[in-house]
Amino acid sequence: MYSWFWLYILFLRNNLENTEKYKNRIKELEKQVSELKFELSESKELLDSVTEKLSFYQFVADFTFGWELWFDVDKSIKYCSPSGFDLTGFTANQIISSGNIAELLVYQSDRVKFVDFLEQSLNQTIVNQSLEFRILTKTKQLRWCIMNVRGVYDKRGKYLGIRASIDDVTKLKKAMGQILEMETARNLEDRTRQRLQTELSVKDRELVSFLLQLSNKNELLSKIKNQLPALIKNESGKNAKIINQIFESIENQDKNLDWSVVENEIEKLHPGFFTQLGTRHPTISLKDKRLCGYMRLGLTSKEIAWLLNMNPKSVEIARIRLRKKLKLPAGIRLSNYLFQL
Repeated sequence: MYSWFWLYILFLRNNLENTEKYKNRIKELEKQVSELKFELSESKELLDSVTEKLSFYQFVADFTFGWELWFDVDKSIKYCSPSGFDLTGFTANQIISSGNIAELLVYQSDRVKFVDFLEQSLNQTIVNQSLEFRILTKTKQLRWCIMNVRGVYDKRGKYLGIRASIDDVTKLKKAMGQILEMETARNLEDRTRQRLQTELSVKDRELVSFLLQLSNKNELLSKIKNQLPALIKNESGKNAKIINQIFESIENQDKNLDWSVVENEIEKLHPGFFTQLGTRHPTISLKDKRLCGYMRLGLTSKEIAWLLNMNPKSVEIARIRLRKKLKLPAGIRLSNYLFQL
């Protein structure tokens, strides 16, 4: 009886010790579970943060205005922004799954240079370069594009391919074409104006030459006429009669230039000149009008003096007086003013 009692006591003691061990083990397990929950919570927060960042970057990439592409080193497309649809008419999945973007989109005449540029960019033969090329959209519309590329690397510096940013420059190309057409037209207009100005200058000089020749002829006839009376006195009969006829012929010719003829010729070369002159200066005299006309032809004072039977100094004085009559400001030359009429 006594032995059984001690056996029971021993059994209870062992049970108590095991209970303490279980309690301690439970506490350890509870602590480990708590630590795991904390680690799991931190991992979830980290995962949420990474997911949020990835969503943000995906959002930015998906809503870029331009068309964004990511080419892997094997030329495959790893990413295509949805904005490519606005430019091409093909969805991002269609472009990625096509397997050959050049065959799908690039205009046939530009495919070789596009493929060469893409290969050189992926091989890093060229860095941060751009390419202009044409595409045919899904609806067969021709559009001009410009593609800028740069390398893509991870945090460790591993090369991952290239990023290509493609923009539609069709409107810019059209505008540049219009500007080029305008410049071409302007250059043509300038050349035409220069040619006409040259032709006008030639005609001016031709008229001046004609006037000077006519003036020389009149002066020569005047000298001959002055010498004829003496010859008539020394001659008689038939010779005297012939000399007298010559004298009368010279006498009947107008020694002075017919101004109406000269004015008409100047008006042909410079339409509206005398009209503008008369409108701005209605009280101008005929003498001053002639001086203005000859100056418009670019004649020098000496040439004008020859035509008007004046002394060159007298012409200079007449020009000074004309300037005062026209009331020109000090900074404006008389010849320049007349050339603008």
